[in-house]
Amino acid sequence: MRYIWILYILSTLLVVSCSSYKQAEKKAPEFAIVKISGQIVEMNKEQGTNAEMQAFVNKYKGTLDQQMNEVLGTSSEFMQKGSPQSLLTNLTSDVMKEYGDKQLEDGADVSFMNVNGHRATLPKGELTLGNLFEVYSFDNTITLLEVKGEDLIKVFEAYARMGGAGISSNARLVANDRKLKSVTLDGKTIDSSKIYNIVTIDYLADGNNGMKALRDAVSINNTGITLRDIMIDYVREQTAQGKQISSQLDGRIIIE
Repeated sequence: MRYIWILYILSTLLVVSCSSYKQAEKKAPEFAIVKISGQIVEMNKEQGTNAEMQAFVNKYKGTLDQQMNEVLGTSSEFMQKGSPQSLLTNLTSDVMKEYGDKQLEDGADVSFMNVNGHRATLPKGELTLGNLFEVYSFDNTITLLEVKGEDLIKVFEAYARMGGAGISSNARLVANDRKLKSVTLDGKTIDSSKIYNIVTIDYLADGNNGMKALRDAVSINNTGITLRDIMIDYVREQTAQGKQISSQLDGRIIIE
């Protein structure tokens, strides 16, 4: 957690510095940044501390700690990532699907989320803003796609090969020997000629993690809204309704 705050501080100051530089550039265009370099300095008891860096961190740590320690809600159980399914990947995928249902006129047909897009576990009990930043540490943005049924089947085939990942609860996928045996959405088989509304993140929409078929999407809309932000909003909304954050293993992906 300590290193997340340090990197967060450094990135924030870099943005401010660059902004200040742009303003100065108008007055003195003969100056330009030609190189930026740095290194990670671990501050622990074994290696000792870097006094200058420690003072730099302490200057901002109090404010950041106050913000990140804000309690957003409560989790009914400990959640971690994993495949073919897990409490954490199921939770994330279902929240993404719910977001798509609200944003798209005809709703979302399915959502996809990679396992390693989760960088920490979600604790049981109080959930802080810092917990959400730890789990969703990447600035992945929610991306809405229109995908032909034939390409959607290819995505499910990739899921079968990799042994599962995050997928919304309305999907039921069965794989055997890393091959797709069957798949349904809301109890219906995939129509290869139909166009489906998909919710995912930009990383997968770009074809990473075996999702090459998504590159052939009929349309793509990167919302610019981070996955982390919609997860934070979800926790706040559940709390406002007096609900805890919960998830379940429901057999949405079965590896025989």
